[in-house]
Amino acid sequence: MLTNVKSTILLVALFCVINLCYANTANAEQPNDLATVDPVKFSFAFFGCNRLDKEGVESTHSDSTANIAQLLQSFKDIANSPVPPNYLFLAGDIVKGKKPGTKKLSKELAEWVKLVSDPNQNPLIQKNIPIVAFTGNHELLVNQEDGKNCIYAQCPNPPAYLYWQDYMGKTNTFIFGKNGPVTNANGGKDDLLTDEKRLSYSFRSGDVYFIILNTDTQIDAVTIGDIPLHWIKQQLKAAQQDHNVNHIFVMGHKPLLSSDNNGSDTTGNGTIRSAEAEAFYALLNNPAGDNSSTSKVRIFLAAHTHEWNYMPKMTVGNITGIVPQIIAGNGGSPPNSSWLNDDAYFGYTLVEITQSGVVTAKSFGRPFDTKEYYKQSPIEPATLRTTYTLHTPENNKQVTLKH
Repeated sequence: MLTNVKSTILLVALFCVINLCYANTANAEQPNDLATVDPVKFSFAFFGCNRLDKEGVESTHSDSTANIAQLLQSFKDIANSPVPPNYLFLAGDIVKGKKPGTKKLSKELAEWVKLVSDPNQNPLIQKNIPIVAFTGNHELLVNQEDGKNCIYAQCPNPPAYLYWQDYMGKTNTFIFGKNGPVTNANGGKDDLLTDEKRLSYSFRSGDVYFIILNTDTQIDAVTIGDIPLHWIKQQLKAAQQDHNVNHIFVMGHKPLLSSDNNGSDTTGNGTIRSAEAEAFYALLNNPAGDNSSTSKVRIFLAAHTHEWNYMPKMTVGNITGIVPQIIAGNGGSPPNSSWLNDDAYFGYTLVEITQSGVVTAKSFGRPFDTKEYYKQSPIEPATLRTTYTLHTPENNKQVTLKH
């Protein structure tokens, strides 16, 4: 009798162990199964603000003024993605800049291009993953103390606007369009001082439409935080009505809102100028202009603020909409002091579109020395921090689900 009881107990225990192991195995394999059922068909990486401050440049002797260790580690992490992305977008403030003329800017950009284009240091080059770089305030503006006409904290540096378009667009390596806004004399409607065809522009890749914005469009000698609204309206309407386009992504250096600014920035120093931000957000939520269809705009991506921040639904001025915003200004620049208290990390954002049309945004990050953010070693690989679902094909409407 006792022997039978012991045998029964052993059988039950063995059954439980087998089932437990099976359950664990099933759970471990579930992500791969899901990936097989609905694989990623298109993706891109995004981050901004990798430039160092004065202390960082002096401590690291970085001729490019880039936080080199963080930049190269992000390149490596992105290249090692299970599904290599179709593009990497660098959202401005890639160099320190912000001095009158182009002498300092040209030196820093030359060193930056040499670094980023080196296949021995940048595995993205080896894998033929295009890098799209666009401007931030550090590439186009000067500080008030250095600008003759500044009435705000910063103002335009006119030679820089021409220099970026010429130098960075020479080989089409970092600029992927030339259909941007032009002066009124050349047929534009945004009152530009000079043509900015290669500062703001758009391009299509498969069923994905990208709109790149210069968020410091030059309309006079003092205004900053300006965007070409008329040109944006045309681009969004055309993309929304194009049956070959299923997803629209809009990106620029300065955000609509930030943790430091609730949208009331009239100067354009911290965000897009409030005078234009409301109209811009209205366009993102209603690209066709007639409320006849659900917006194909999946998200507005920005940087400028040195943090990572997801805003699912926003109220900009008097406009409340469902198009979310991500600030991915955590590329390696000195982090916002307020973010340091909230598990700050350097890294990048990966946006993925599956075969069925599900769009997700994933934030990858790595820790850094909070006292010496520019410390060049050791640098850890980034790990997944959070995932947001931006769009699902059901009912063709946007959702904001946190996982």
